Amino acid sequence: MKKTLALVLALVLTLICVSALADTTKVKVGVVGENNEQWEQVIIPTLAEEGIEIELVKFSDYIIPNEALANGDVDLNAFQHYNFMNNWSQEHGTELVAVCDTLIAPLCIYSAKYTSLDEIKEGDGIAIMNDVVNEARALRMLEATGLIKLKDDITELATVADIAENPKNLVFNEMEAALTASAMSDPSIAIAFLNGTHAKDAGLTNDQALYMEQYDPDNPDMHGIINVIAARADRADDPVFARIAEVYHSDEVRALFDTVYKGVYIPAWE
Repeated sequence: MKKTLALVLALVLTLICVSALADTTKVKVGVVGENNEQWEQVIIPTLAEEGIEIELVKFSDYIIPNEALANGDVDLNAFQHYNFMNNWSQEHGTELVAVCDTLIAPLCIYSAKYTSLDEIKEGDGIAIMNDVVNEARALRMLEATGLIKLKDDITELATVADIAENPKNLVFNEMEAALTASAMSDPSIAIAFLNGTHAKDAGLTNDQALYMEQYDPDNPDMHGIINVIAARADRADDPVFARIAEVYHSDEVRALFDTVYKGVYIPAWE
C-alpha cells in the first residue's frame, strides 16, 4: 500500500512539473554588453512570476544580434536604435520592427590624452565606429564642434568621404563600435566616440566626456536615435512581447536609470 501511494505521489508530482513547464513561455532576448540591470533586476524576476522565462543571449558586437533575430536564434533583441534597425532591415531584406521604445544612449567623445577638444592637434587620430548609421551620427557631432565641415548636399548617412573641410587633417580610424574604447590606449588616437553601452563597460561616465550628443525630444530628426526592443515583423503582435514592453516601462525600471545608469541611459518612454 505504501509503495502504491508513493508511486501515485510521484506520478502526481511529475504531472505537476510537466504542467508547469507547459505553462512556461520562454523568450530569448539578444543584448550587447554587460549593462543589463533592467532585465536582471526587474524584468526577468517580474515576468518569471507570470510564467514568462526570459533568457539573455549576450553578444559583443552589433553585427550578430540582428542576424540571430532574423534567423530565429533569439526572439527579440534590445541593443539598437531605430536608425540602425531600419537601415539593417533595408540592407538585408528582413523587416525588423520596434516592440517598444527603451532608452536613449547619447554618443560621447572621450579621450585618454586630452581634457578638452581645444587641445586637438594637427594629424590627430579619431576612433570612430564603422557602421554607416552611427558613423554619420558621430560625424555630425564632430561638425557641431567645428573640427570638420560636411558637404552641404549629403544624406543623413554621412561617411568620412563626405567631409568637405578637415582643417586639422584629422585621421579617421573606422572600426567596430565595440573597439573604440580600447583604441583610446593607442598613442595615435586623440579622441574616440563611444555609445552608452561601451562607455559604461569601459568604466566611463558622461561627466568624463569631452563632448556629449544633445538629445532634443522636440526635434523629429532625432527620433531615430531612440533605442528599441526589436522583433521580426511577423511576430510583432505577440502578446508576450507586449507584456515585456509593459514591464520595461515600469517605475522600477525607470528608477534604475537614475540609480544605476545615471545619465548614461535616458528613458525614452516618458
